[in-house]
Amino acid sequence: MARPGPDRAAPRATLPLLAGAWLLAAVLPAMAAQPADVGALMALLGRVQRVEVSYQETVESGLIDTAISTRGHLVYEAPDRVRRLSDKGEGFVLDGDRMQLVSGGQVVNELVVSDVAPLEAMVGALRATFAGDLAALRADYTLDYRPADDHWTLDLSPRGSDLTDLFRRIHMVGDRATISTIAMEEPDRDRRTLRMRVLAREPAELD
Repeated sequence: MARPGPDRAAPRATLPLLAGAWLLAAVLPAMAAQPADVGALMALLGRVQRVEVSYQETVESGLIDTAISTRGHLVYEAPDRVRRLSDKGEGFVLDGDRMQLVSGGQVVNELVVSDVAPLEAMVGALRATFAGDLAALRADYTLDYRPADDHWTLDLSPRGSDLTDLFRRIHMVGDRATISTIAMEEPDRDRRTLRMRVLAREPAELD
């Protein structure tokens, strides 16, 4: 396959798909206290080698009266492979620096992530989260982590204008190493919310 040229429209088009990728981190039971700070949280999430989740994504927009919902499965494999497919076969496969866009269960386009700066920044943040690389995450986002008794919240606010043109904030809710909800707020106030349920995870001793 010939290598496609840079696609500057790709970041906005793939944003709904990438959002799901933030939810791939593994889980621990809710018996222990929440991580005390964002560094402890990142270390906990970074221990996961593989995790599979089912998800439901809801899109709310001022242009439509009824929210749109889709369901599917997402798989993360350390260090940088992500596969997300809806029940209708729509999604993406990310492997290293290459992303394949999938429609109807077939690959319809291939992107080189590093060719598209905003996309590279978002994927870099995803990888930094999985790897527990707090310094890399902070390079592109302002982080606001708040632990409570039975859950934590983490807000990611983009620093650069390339990203603020795509979204205003990513709001995550979780319990220990379980990320249960991710909400992405776009500049036009549209909102995408993903809710996940863990199906399998490695290593098993994290259960």
